[in-house]
Amino acid sequence: MPRKGKIRLTNALPRRAVALLTALTLLAMFACSKQPIEQPAGSVVSPLGQRITQPIKAVYRPDLFPQQTTVPFTESMVQPLESGVPSADAKLVFSFPLPNSEASIQVYSGADSGSGWTGYAAGKHSKWKLGSLSGIPREEAGQIAALNFLTGDRSGAVLNFPFGDIGARKGIAVYDRTADTWKIVDFQGHEAVEMDIDKDGTPEWVGNQTRWVPPALEIHQWSAEKGHFESAVLQWEPDLFPGPVRNTPSYSSLFEENGVRFIEIGDDEAYAFFTYEQGMLKQYRPDDTRSRVLEMRQVRRYGER
Repeated sequence: MPRKGKIRLTNALPRRAVALLTALTLLAMFACSKQPIEQPAGSVVSPLGQRITQPIKAVYRPDLFPQQTTVPFTESMVQPLESGVPSADAKLVFSFPLPNSEASIQVYSGADSGSGWTGYAAGKHSKWKLGSLSGIPREEAGQIAALNFLTGDRSGAVLNFPFGDIGARKGIAVYDRTADTWKIVDFQGHEAVEMDIDKDGTPEWVGNQTRWVPPALEIHQWSAEKGHFESAVLQWEPDLFPGPVRNTPSYSSLFEENGVRFIEIGDDEAYAFFTYEQGMLKQYRPDDTRSRVLEMRQVRRYGER
């Protein structure tokens, strides 16, 4: 009997060792499964499919970019308008006449707009509905501003209040007196700030979308030669930097330091700086060549923790 008990005790030791070894192996396998799987473009994906943003390791490489390049602008997308007139019981709230033109921007209140206001773009023989308006204070001065740089058959105004079906924050209305028609640029609902980015005396409307992933710079400008507004989102233009190495960058962002506005353009490997001058990007070398976009992302990442 003692001998049998001794045999059972001796056989239990290997079983415990095997169980311990098995548990350690499973723990090691579980720990390895928790490690993120490396992915290209500076990011990793966990086994659960969660993408984790990694710091950009791009370096300043102006030699990989041209000294100057022309931005390939295309006509800005316009909001379609429907013809329409206010109802008989609607009341004219105010009218803003466009300079050197028979056209005007008109705002009515009444049954056709419910409890709010409705905007109209009135031409020489036509009237077009801008849609419901909101955010206009009773002191409407400054909410509509003339585009004094438009000449010839075209005139226009900036609408500094939400309007239309998508509630665009701001818009540009351009009237063609020859065709008696309007074109409304509403920036597709994106933020756009009026500024003379190239300091040539004519304003541009710039959307410095730093909250986009990746950040993007959107520029709208008037083309006197073509007679319409044109726009470009810099890193979305495949013809911006032609060539097999630097074809399409992944981000762009506008910065201003010491009175100089400049643009950082690049991807996760390389970047360079440019100024914008009359439709062209020209390389610019600041005294400090660190990546402002990388710094901006790091500040945001730490701030969100």
